Amino acid sequence: MELHQKEDREFLLQEDGASCHTGVYARWWKEMHQIKSFEYWPYSMGSISKIIGISNCLDKLINKKRAGIKNIDDLKIALEEAWGDIHVDLIERLVGSIKDRCQAVIDAKGGSIKY
Repeated sequence: MELHQKEDREFLLQEDGASCHTGVYARWWKEMHQIKSFEYWPYSMGSISKIIGISNCLDKLINKKRAGIKNIDDLKIALEEAWGDIHVDLIERLVGSIKDRCQAVIDAKGGSIKY
């Protein structure tokens, strides 16, 4: 049974505009599985978004518990526990790097950067 059927709710996929997400096969697969997503999320936004750094950290922490996550309630618990494990210094570093990230994106004319 699909997750949206188990949970009796719909989900919206958020992904960037990288070619692996927008290619013919990826679009076909998502359509065949009726996966709804944002129409477009700029690829380079991840370069300047402090949310991406926090999201990556949460993903790493939750990956350790992935086998035990069976439903939305398990996911909520895992997220809350992982959120509590994120160190304040990570958030401070991410926020503190925004100016440099923005300048790097400007210098790259909107292209990808090393962050």
